Amino acid sequence: MLLVLCSSALSAQERTITGRVIDAAGRQPLAGVTVSVKSSGTTSTQSDDNGNFTLRVPAEKFTLLATSIGYAPIEVEVSPNNREVIIRLSKNDAELGEVIVVGYNNKKRGELTSAVTVVSSEKLKDVTTNNIGNMLQGKVAGLQVVAASGVPGAAPEIRLRGISSVNASQSPLFVVDGVIGGNYDPNDVESVTVLKDAGATAMYGSQANAGVIIVTTKKAKAGRNRFEAKVTTGFRKADFGNMEMMNGNQLYDYQKEFYRDYIPGESDNSYKIDLLKFYAERPLSLRDQDYNWQNTIFSNAFMQNYYVSFAGRTEKSNYYTGVSYYNEKGTFMNTGFQRINLRANVTHNFAKWISVTNNINISASSGNSYDYMDIYYAYLNLPWDNPYDSVGRPRYVDGNSTFKWWSRDKINPVHTINNSDHPYKGFDVNYDFALNADITPWLSFSSSNRLAAGYNKSSNFFSPSTAGTYHGNGFLDELSTLNYGVISNNLLKFNLKYGDHGISGLAGVAYEGSKFEVLGGSGKGLPLGLKVLNVVSNSQLVQGYTNEAYIQSFLSQVNYNYLGKYFLTGSFRVDGSSNFPPGNQYANFPSVSAAWIASNEDFFNIKNVVNYLKLRASYGVTGTQDIGAARYLGLYSLSAQYNSAVGAVPLQLPSPNLTWESKHQINVGADISLFNRVNLTVDAYHNVTKDLLLQVSQPLSVGFEQRWENVGEIVNKGIEIGINSTNIKTRNFEWNTDFNINFNSNKLRALPAEIIKTGSWAISQIYRNGGNLYEFYMPKWMGVNEQTGAPQWERVIKDADGNVTGKELTSDYALASFQEVGSALPKFQGGITNTFRYKNLSLSVNAYYLYGNKVFSNNLRFVMNDGSEPYLNQIVLPSGYSVWTKPGDKATNPSPQNSANSTETSSRFLMDGSFLQIRNVTLSYSIPDSYVRKLKMEGITVSLSADNLHTFTDFVGQDPQTTITPASFATPGVSDFKYPNNRQFLFNINFRF
Repeated sequence: MLLVLCSSALSAQERTITGRVIDAAGRQPLAGVTVSVKSSGTTSTQSDDNGNFTLRVPAEKFTLLATSIGYAPIEVEVSPNNREVIIRLSKNDAELGEVIVVGYNNKKRGELTSAVTVVSSEKLKDVTTNNIGNMLQGKVAGLQVVAASGVPGAAPEIRLRGISSVNASQSPLFVVDGVIGGNYDPNDVESVTVLKDAGATAMYGSQANAGVIIVTTKKAKAGRNRFEAKVTTGFRKADFGNMEMMNGNQLYDYQKEFYRDYIPGESDNSYKIDLLKFYAERPLSLRDQDYNWQNTIFSNAFMQNYYVSFAGRTEKSNYYTGVSYYNEKGTFMNTGFQRINLRANVTHNFAKWISVTNNINISASSGNSYDYMDIYYAYLNLPWDNPYDSVGRPRYVDGNSTFKWWSRDKINPVHTINNSDHPYKGFDVNYDFALNADITPWLSFSSSNRLAAGYNKSSNFFSPSTAGTYHGNGFLDELSTLNYGVISNNLLKFNLKYGDHGISGLAGVAYEGSKFEVLGGSGKGLPLGLKVLNVVSNSQLVQGYTNEAYIQSFLSQVNYNYLGKYFLTGSFRVDGSSNFPPGNQYANFPSVSAAWIASNEDFFNIKNVVNYLKLRASYGVTGTQDIGAARYLGLYSLSAQYNSAVGAVPLQLPSPNLTWESKHQINVGADISLFNRVNLTVDAYHNVTKDLLLQVSQPLSVGFEQRWENVGEIVNKGIEIGINSTNIKTRNFEWNTDFNINFNSNKLRALPAEIIKTGSWAISQIYRNGGNLYEFYMPKWMGVNEQTGAPQWERVIKDADGNVTGKELTSDYALASFQEVGSALPKFQGGITNTFRYKNLSLSVNAYYLYGNKVFSNNLRFVMNDGSEPYLNQIVLPSGYSVWTKPGDKATNPSPQNSANSTETSSRFLMDGSFLQIRNVTLSYSIPDSYVRKLKMEGITVSLSADNLHTFTDFVGQDPQTTITPASFATPGVSDFKYPNNRQFLFNINFRF
């Protein structure tokens, strides 16, 4: 009876209500809306497909809370007698009303007519780095971010929608707080906006050929003063990829293969190992000599980052100050990078119609770099050699050393590193001044200006005590650069409304001028213990030059919208560059884009499924003049001498008709919201770069091999898909997913010759009409001959007219045919992020993937050399690899006795560069408000994070991420002995007051 009475009493304190959730117009039921009793952690439910819900509630008066993605939350009071509730949800226009920086203007998200992606600071802060590019990896559809080096402080290579030029820079244009260029610290970033199509980028004209990335820094927000402090510390560990070097025992057993009784062409081979000869030349004691070079030269490295900021508002001003210190020790001996940054901005409103903003950013950095050959030796020196003597000092080694040194190159890199130095340092100052004045209610004037200056100095020093090239003489090379410039944008802006019509726009002028000064010197013959230029005694060399350039522009834009459903934007920019001859210095860059919010139409009756639908289209032209100054002039070199006087030698043919590259871009896209849970963005683009700036081969009679001309085209076309979904959302648990993917095709056409071969070394690439950019061109590897163990390549047989009549295998490398074997550009790439939250605990997992590119692993010709270099260390053969030992073997690696030319350039070392990388995992915990308030704070968050946790790939080598930028000593898609990328494990704590 007692149990029954208690049960009856509890039932009397609760009751059941029913209800329905509909849109603000009362037309559509809303499914999946979370309805809960306010201040109750357990009493909640979700509306069904018809908007209906049932809920157990308190008997007394209470408040219902209804929430749904895309709608404003609403609270409804329910009286004790009310058993049926109707809840109306209004569309949350906060997201559509978010102000986005595009071009030289700001627009609400709902007004955008072009392909734009915004990444908030919340989605950037999972990765700790000194460069915003690394933070963007995998988070923007169409944005390829390649960490080509793990050097401390190194910036990644960034490409947007493929490669659209051969010689011009393909890094996107960075715009900081509305002005081109500029410095900042990632901690100061509020958001990053990526402009992809010409509808968004054409306003930047000639500098937007590779896309635009706009960085908006933090400023004071409404409310009270705010203070923030963040501490990050942890360690980094070198990632050697799939290149595990042999230890002493493994190398000892491997080298037995060099002693097989096998002489190609002989009939009495036993194919057995001659152990007597092997032990005579490789004593058993070598098994116990196992020195790990990588563990000595590479080690775990400490990393730390500190940041404090203060932001506040007064009646007429708002201000922000941020200071950060970043210190990253290198995993390679004696390398590191540190940077301190100060950013301050203040906006003062002199009156309601006029305001002035002052912004200054000061940064200073220093660090130590490395010499490529030291990394080379760290991999290739044999484990049988100890770099330290009996008292722990690095050994000096050369060809005359009295002790046994097994490694081929008589160099001890540990000794070299301790007797060399590669420091650098620099500082940058940016000062921005902006004036905004409202002339009339619909007309305003804005002027944004920047003064910038930077100085950098680097040095390469080798003591006379080092072995090798500089032994006895030493070497010192110093280089200083000074750059400074000014940017000024002056615009009139208007904004008019007539009933259902709205028209806005701008018109104005822009100017950018810069100067670059270089001064340096080098020499040998240094006294021991000194490393200053004034003591070098021989081989002195002085260098110095300046480069000055300017761009002046006229720009305009008009935006029109009708009923908040139809949008049209047109822009026109004229750029003038000093890099072209008179008559060709100016170019026009127009664009037009339009959008239609179909879901705002009265006839759109599927809002319960498709909550939002916008269709977009754009066309525009951008260009480039980024090939350096004076390419159109006939030049002489003054580096020669005649009768002890300066002599002039012809250096460059004139190109009086040289003009701009122009990139013609078409984009169509759609923004869709489904079920109030899924946001989908789809874009398709077709970009054609015309009048490529190329060095074209000349007839022998001209006397010059090449001349700059406008020839050829590059076509990039592709599809981008971005998805943001709320998979689960309850009061205590939430799961969100961000996914993006980009498919891109790159083709060449209209080239002046059928085939253009590129590359200054044996690893060459070929350009041809209809072919791919960065297409590798080399003999095709066909494996190992099962009977002889010899390497095999493919020979293409052609008739007198050049037609292919057949193919055959050959073990003569000289007869192998050069063929196209794959491009360094990927077929698709993207990223995925899953975020889980349970109460105050959250977990974020971010992955980046890339598929379909080829990477030439140049390391393998040294570390998998088939015995051609027996005194270089080798890698532990990956699973599935084997060495030929006798007739009939199906092996991947040829016999050491019959491996002539096996390491010459061929597709043997051309690997699939596809990979999936766990880019970041972050586990964070927000201290409950009840505890934080006792400390008089706004919030405290602690987190553990891991970067570059694991890479899933079939690539054999250091790392499938390799350079995609052509340079004097680099070919896109070629992986060499690089400074390895790092895994990073960090602890973070963030305080907010």
